[in-house]
Amino acid sequence: MAAATAAPRDRGGHLWPKERFATSVDGTRVAYAARGPVGAPAVLFCAGYLCPDNFWRDLAPSLAGDHRVVILNYRGVGASSEAGGGDLPPHADGYTMELLAADVAAVADAEGIVDATVVGHSMGVEVALALWRARSDLVGALALVAGPYASPLLTFYGSRIAAAVFPLVSITVPAFPRRLTGVAMRALELPITLPVARAIRALGPHTPDEGMHAYRWHLSEVDPRTAIWTARGMHDFDPTPWLHEVDVPTVVVVGTADAWSPRSVGEDLVAMLPDAWLVVIEEGSHGLPIEFPDLIEPAIRRLRPTTPTGVSGVGHSQLAAQ
Repeated sequence: MAAATAAPRDRGGHLWPKERFATSVDGTRVAYAARGPVGAPAVLFCAGYLCPDNFWRDLAPSLAGDHRVVILNYRGVGASSEAGGGDLPPHADGYTMELLAADVAAVADAEGIVDATVVGHSMGVEVALALWRARSDLVGALALVAGPYASPLLTFYGSRIAAAVFPLVSITVPAFPRRLTGVAMRALELPITLPVARAIRALGPHTPDEGMHAYRWHLSEVDPRTAIWTARGMHDFDPTPWLHEVDVPTVVVVGTADAWSPRSVGEDLVAMLPDAWLVVIEEGSHGLPIEFPDLIEPAIRRLRPTTPTGVSGVGHSQLAAQ
């Protein structure tokens, strides 16, 4: 655990207060919460793009009954600092998937966790794969939910247009004054954003309104440069040359109504992994973890980490339940 220093700026959006901190490889202060019995098999949650913790609202409490569950904020998200430990994002190179995976590793090390079941949603699929690549000792099994394994811009709505446009966006947006780009981010807090998300098939009819409120509010507090540079990190990540080396049991969960990470992406991923199986959820959209948690949890529980305890060394006492 890092020495006590002033906490980074908190952007909010928490279902579980992030009262613990670990220090990542470049000095980033990573905020996290831990729930469940110390010494129980561990579950590490890797959230999606700029997500605080709302997508774990059902899965985390249920799994915490008999698992040590850890929920963290990546750099620039929630209560974590920006890259390097500051309050402002310093440069694009600080927001790669490898560095986000290092944030997860720092938290696992702080908690003494090894051989965890790593659950990734959306962008968290890339982070989970990057974590296995860098620190395979931390990963005993993978649950990859509604996410791409490489650049989502290549499969976004079944078109490559986004990938062609994004390089220009990634250069121009960070160059705009923050007072202008900040207004655009704050607009995401408006109630109309959820109907718009459904209209463009980013979310589906089964996505609960109340499950997205904290996420929308949190997005309005994220620095626009962090948003763009994290998206660039997603776009640049490509694990395809080494996916055949992933040596842990993996479940890939997809929804038939997901326009951002369609079923075909999950099928391709399963075909490249040595020990993987596919779960297809009818009418599931990109919000799968809060749409059908009762269908995802059994798939996660079917995975078995290689070390039964999931913990090495001495852990911390459980935080009080909310």
